[in-house]
Amino acid sequence: MKSITSGEDELFHELNGGDLFIELQSDLTPGEQQTVTIEYTLAVPEDGMRLARMENNYYLAHWYPMLAEYDGGWQVNDYDPKGESYETGYGDYTVTYQLPDDYLIATSAPDGPAEASSSGTLTGKAIKDFYAAFLDPADWQIAERTSGNTELRVFVPAESEILEETAELSVEAFAYFEENIGDYPFAELDLIANAGYMEYPNIVEVPMDEDLLDSILVHEIAHQWFYYLVANDPYENAWLDESLTEFSTGLFLSDYYGDEDSGFQNARAYEESYETETYADFALDEFDTPAYYATVYGKVPLLLKDFFDERGGNEAALEFLADYFEEFQFQRVTKQQFREFFEDSFEGDQQEFLNSWLQ
Repeated sequence: MKSITSGEDELFHELNGGDLFIELQSDLTPGEQQTVTIEYTLAVPEDGMRLARMENNYYLAHWYPMLAEYDGGWQVNDYDPKGESYETGYGDYTVTYQLPDDYLIATSAPDGPAEASSSGTLTGKAIKDFYAAFLDPADWQIAERTSGNTELRVFVPAESEILEETAELSVEAFAYFEENIGDYPFAELDLIANAGYMEYPNIVEVPMDEDLLDSILVHEIAHQWFYYLVANDPYENAWLDESLTEFSTGLFLSDYYGDEDSGFQNARAYEESYETETYADFALDEFDTPAYYATVYGKVPLLLKDFFDERGGNEAALEFLADYFEEFQFQRVTKQQFREFFEDSFEGDQQEFLNSWLQ
């Protein structure tokens, strides 16, 4: 940390692990704004997790001081690798980059044609957390596709033979979610096949293994609807995005293969891998790792499948997800809001069902 200033005034700050606390010179009341300038340097870890340098490719996730959500207090949690320990709100970004050589650029902002460059300025609106990848052009092959009003740019390792499979499945999944859940309001979605298996606004890290495309690539695309366009606290209620994302993935795969059961094979594998918890709404630090995956990625999607199988099947499930998306787009949903929306969406009392897996 080199300096933190407001105007010409140096601000007191403390950096403890991943937590940066800044003391403003005066209280910031609702509706007021202050500009804070933070100068810092960052070493990108070689072969790191999420934030990483792999040979001459740089993946910048969580690379800048991110403003935490404020909900009765700042929502700052200890890092937990099994899920998302951080939460940020929507914001507008301007990012200027200067690089020592020409790189392919893939970020949360619209990047335009996939051409290498060494400098530029990117702007993006309504972004939760800004991701940027700088890719060595010699290491990648690219496919560009259009779905609706969105350009899908697919980056696959140069030696890989799954460029077309990745691109075509990406278009199929993206179009399905947009048609059945809600319009994607951004001009670009990037997919990087670096086996990162992670979602970020307008960009996802997906498999290099053809056998994992169905389960992981589709899941990460679905996260654009549940995590990004509809937000939640991923530390306290990871199920609100992960379970709904896995449920949406199962619906797509069931339709894609014309078999309602095959789409949920991945969820069944998760549920059968370990003993599940009774409740899905434990905080990340309250789960042990196997139970977290078995419960959030397995048990809850299957509970939802069983619920909708008795109430109109996949068509009714998609109708519910579309209504939920329309109600909460660009909002942060709480557990209580979900419960109330779920209760209001169906005839009869749904408390027994909800209480069976939510505290």
